[in-house]
Amino acid sequence: SLYRRGARYFWIHNTGPIGCLPLYVIYGPFTNVAKDKHGCAVDPNKVAMEFNRQLKELVMELRTKLPLAALTYVDVYSAKYRLVTRATKL
Repeated sequence: SLYRRGARYFWIHNTGPIGCLPLYVIYGPFTNVAKDKHGCAVDPNKVAMEFNRQLKELVMELRTKLPLAALTYVDVYSAKYRLVTRATKL
């Protein structure tokens, strides 16, 4: 593993709001799925949020198992969703 080879600094980012991708918003068979008030597909975003929740738990667990490592968890989902939902204000 990288840790056993001496790596100590890790940048771990979660997944973005996949329900806001054009695939779910305007293309193909996904155009008729439930959308939130910003036009993003609800179910894919729920899956992404659950993945992110479990990833964050794993990072917290790794912090105890790898005491010399600096694990930085980056919340990409919130940043990208904020860009989508506030696009007209930016």
